[in-house]
Amino acid sequence: MEQRKIGRLTLFYEPSEQEAAGIVEDACRRSMHVIGETWGLEAPSNCNVYVMTSLLRFIADAAPWSWRLLLAVTLPLWFFRARRLWPYVGGWMQRYGGRAAVGVKPPRLIQAADKSIGELIYTREDDVAEKVGQITCHELTHAFMARLRLPSWLNEGLAQLTVDRFAGRATVRQDTLEVLGLQPAASRPSQAARINPADRAAIVRHYVRGYWIARLLAETDPQSTRELLLARRSRRELERRIAAILGTSPSALWSEVDRMVLSHFSQAAIRTPA
Repeated sequence: MEQRKIGRLTLFYEPSEQEAAGIVEDACRRSMHVIGETWGLEAPSNCNVYVMTSLLRFIADAAPWSWRLLLAVTLPLWFFRARRLWPYVGGWMQRYGGRAAVGVKPPRLIQAADKSIGELIYTREDDVAEKVGQITCHELTHAFMARLRLPSWLNEGLAQLTVDRFAGRATVRQDTLEVLGLQPAASRPSQAARINPADRAAIVRHYVRGYWIARLLAETDPQSTRELLLARRSRRELERRIAAILGTSPSALWSEVDRMVLSHFSQAAIRTPA
């Protein structure tokens, strides 16, 4: 495989993917700047990025030699779920101990992907190179935050919010706020691994809820939200800090947060001129 150094990142790609590699390289440079400016985070010391044309090959190529036997032994536990997700995803972040690996599909595979779930969440982007850039930014945000072991809802929410900064506009549909009002006060979000890939409503709710809560945090107190990412924290400590940012108690956080989101962003829509 060919490779290029991009600051602390290394980009790997097949020789036939030169054009896609150029798009991903540019996106990596832009993303590193956006992630640093937004969250104060630097690239991991060991992070590889791949132009990803096969999920199985990406996971195998990205894995250190010491991990490959373990991946082979546990193949039935992860591969079939990953294969079901492959048609829908544009990128993938995998962690192997201290190494983070990011895979991004080239433009032709992005165009051929099943967009039926993504269209329920994201605003339309017809420029495929820009779409590749947004996917690169999303997955790199996961890689930059991997050491923090954030809960899935916050990890996804912050990644989507970072893509907004990358794109210079909101990339999650405004009407997804309606999803938060469809159910009564909810409990703590589920972990993504527990969500059935066939349950599209659950997937949409997981991503949408994470995005709007993360955006509420960033708009309420951007400095305190950045400080959430200074160190790895226990779930209890993280929720205590989030509750403090939002002006509620940890015990009431999950019963009140959807109402807070809806109130904040409905008022923002009223204040924003048409």
